[in-house]
Amino acid sequence: MTLNEFKKLAQERSVTLELFWRFGKTEFDPWLRGPRRILAVRSYGFDLELPTTEGLRDPTQKTSALRVEYASLFDLSGDILSIYKSGSRPATEDEQEALDGWDAKVAQDPDVTVWAQKNYFRTFVSAKKKPDGRRRGYEYLIKDRRGEIDPETGRELIFDRSFRGDLALQYRVIT
Repeated sequence: MTLNEFKKLAQERSVTLELFWRFGKTEFDPWLRGPRRILAVRSYGFDLELPTTEGLRDPTQKTSALRVEYASLFDLSGDILSIYKSGSRPATEDEQEALDGWDAKVAQDPDVTVWAQKNYFRTFVSAKKKPDGRRRGYEYLIKDRRGEIDPETGRELIFDRSFRGDLALQYRVIT
């Protein structure tokens, strides 16, 4: 079942989630324990009811947010709902070309400025792609670069918010 199908289901009838795994732990704070009903479906995910406010800073709080910003980070298999953290993926050929070009430029002149780096990635055009008039900046590579190499492809890993990384949460779905 996809994220959109699950959202539609949660709007049509009462769906309850019970957290049983969170970042490798099975013991939780009191407000996370037990079955929790989905009270609202939002663009960013779901609002879940709080069974208790014990231990919360704001005792008037009635809901908590279950954020699922990308469908690729959502997986529903049977009655187990899994939510994943964003992860790193191997750079595309164009991205790797931009990264290699920047590394060569830094090797020639180690005193290049941050603004030179921004300008390089903003205006970089891949040799493999013909320019089509649309802006194709690679500025995101400045902050999303991880400095690790994928052993399978030999390409650098790039952080991608929509790429499935490690498992974060698992819920049991009760309909």
